[in-house]
Amino acid sequence: MSIFRIPASRVKTGAIASTVTFFCLAVLYFLPIGIPHKLSFPLASLTAASLWLCPWQVSLALLFSAMGDYAGSMSGAGGPDWAQTCFLLQMGSFLCAHIFLIWFFTERYFTKVEHDRKLTGKAKGYLAMVVFCIIVLLAIAFTRIIPGAPAGLVRTGAGIYACLICLMLLAAMLQRSSLYALGALLFVFSDFILSWNRFVEPVPHTDLLILFPYFLGQWLIFIRSTSFRIAHEMRIMRF
Repeated sequence: MSIFRIPASRVKTGAIASTVTFFCLAVLYFLPIGIPHKLSFPLASLTAASLWLCPWQVSLALLFSAMGDYAGSMSGAGGPDWAQTCFLLQMGSFLCAHIFLIWFFTERYFTKVEHDRKLTGKAKGYLAMVVFCIIVLLAIAFTRIIPGAPAGLVRTGAGIYACLICLMLLAAMLQRSSLYALGALLFVFSDFILSWNRFVEPVPHTDLLILFPYFLGQWLIFIRSTSFRIAHEMRIMRF
């Protein structure tokens, strides 16, 4: 249930208007225009729209994501200590976002998905593939990425974050929805590129590789959680 109510007749208009606004603000970020904190604008716009269009858990996940983007945009305003503080704030904000997404996906699974699920051979294969991919991601995180993080709070937080984002991905992949699955995959891909660039070695074209999948992934989760349907979902990533 959304935080505020909107008539069903206005859902389509709201979803389209918020989508256009979001992508315009996302494009604005990549333009060479010096606007302070413009990184946080796209998710802030989705957060505002979600108050009427999305379940409250998704709204809070988008809000904490926007806060994480704002903290990330502040990191260049000071020295190394300030940058680390901003990174911790950013990571903490996204930790909260993933907690609310896990909450939403778990609740949705047990109320809408689980009763319709049949554990066929295809379903078992799908689940095995998902679990295997999650294990591989965690292995990469704990053997290649997290050891490169500064010891102490940052490394501990990175380990917790890796576990939570993989749990969020697992929950999304169990929704019988290709849009939720793809949105979560793009979110995870973006964060892994960001972490690799920060703790392992520089990655070329980081803005594009991090933010394009991040923005698209967030929008997919947003639009799928509304009652507006663009078209029937493809049957990929479903079981």
